Amino acid sequence: MMKVVQGTFRQIPYWKLRGRFHSCGYRDQEVADHLGIGRDTMSARMNGHNPWTSAEITAMCELLDIRQNEIGELFFPSLEKGESA
Repeated sequence: MMKVVQGTFRQIPYWKLRGRFHSCGYRDQEVADHLGIGRDTMSARMNGHNPWTSAEITAMCELLDIRQNEIGELFFPSLEKGESA
């Protein structure tokens, strides 16, 4: 019998960022449109396959009213856990 492992939302690298989108009333596609990127690029960024650009981070901070002290937690979650860059 195959064991089924249940995932959690917190396993997504940018789960806090996605939560911020939704709490501000935006869907991923709306944020992607604001950033001028496509759905596939947005998906790759949110899944941690491609890094965010500084221009994307800046635009998202403006759109979602992200304060400077929140940037590390939302865009660099692995560094918040003590991992080196």
